Amino acid sequence: IGYGANTETVSANTPRVDMVDVSNHNGAMTTPEFTYMRNNYGLKAVTTKISEGVGFHDWTARGNIAAAQQAGVYINGYHYLHATTVSGAIQEARYAVNMAKADGLPVGAVLAVDIENQNQIAMGRAMQPVARAFENEVARYGGYRSTTYTGGSAISVSPDGEKAWIAAYPYVPTSTMHQYDTEHAWQWGSKQTFASSLGVFDVNVLYDDFFTAGTDKDAIVPNVTPSSKPVKPAVNNDTSAIKKFKNADNRFTAYRGFRVDKIAYVNGMWQAINYNFAGGKDANWTTNGIPLAVLDNVTRGNYRATRVGDTVKFMRGYDYGTIDQYDNKSNGTGIKEGAYGMIWYNADSLLTK
Repeated sequence: IGYGANTETVSANTPRVDMVDVSNHNGAMTTPEFTYMRNNYGLKAVTTKISEGVGFHDWTARGNIAAAQQAGVYINGYHYLHATTVSGAIQEARYAVNMAKADGLPVGAVLAVDIENQNQIAMGRAMQPVARAFENEVARYGGYRSTTYTGGSAISVSPDGEKAWIAAYPYVPTSTMHQYDTEHAWQWGSKQTFASSLGVFDVNVLYDDFFTAGTDKDAIVPNVTPSSKPVKPAVNNDTSAIKKFKNADNRFTAYRGFRVDKIAYVNGMWQAINYNFAGGKDANWTTNGIPLAVLDNVTRGNYRATRVGDTVKFMRGYDYGTIDQYDNKSNGTGIKEGAYGMIWYNADSLLTK
């Protein structure tokens, strides 16, 4: 989850770090990392991304849940909603519950709904029944509690009469700020660093005990005031292109056409290779071959054989999504293309599409 950017290092002068929310953007978290945050910053809860839409299951969720439990902090989950209808929200809620249970998220934990797509935000109050349908269904179907996460400027999508989880990033957050203190939580930053971990984190103040299952959050882990002296963050070796994807919450779009440089029947299917996407002419069919089944042929249509030199583009449904893995050494982005498995694309090339 992330609604903008600020670059304050957590210190005695910034708001508390009661909760962090994590996803594949942060990689697989470990117990020592959460323990460090608990002991040095008073971390009380973790909320990990479980799923998105009806086809994306965050690969880090299971391990993050176990790591948080072993660190002695409360664990919750969230689902990134695509739906704009009640029926769609119910379908996504059931998918989220199934994934959460498979990952070991305890019954009674929070399974929040993340609403931040522009088409959803544009609906304003009309989005409230959709959010409420998701929340009600995860309670009925899975036994989870729920709330809506969204930005402060979009708070109208959160159901009336309910407390929400609101993101708003002041340019210089301070410990005296208590924005949205009538809600469950305020996410006050998305670029925070910890000496225990690589990368940046979303950080939150909790205003009640909702994310700690009704247990007094301050009794679980006392508030800790970190030193105002900034801690030197761990080195982040991400390439510039990979950093851009991570700052966009690992989301990508690929609407533009590209050239078929090679074509072959490999691995039981027809595949194409584009040298730019593959990062060079030494492409590997298994890792870089793109199934023709996920491509539209712009040059000659889909009812004639694709040839080298044709312009193709990703079919609808494959032309946007979330990056599943990164490889800094090769500047690679790995995307699970449904039943076709993981395909690796050059990060710089993907940015241009």
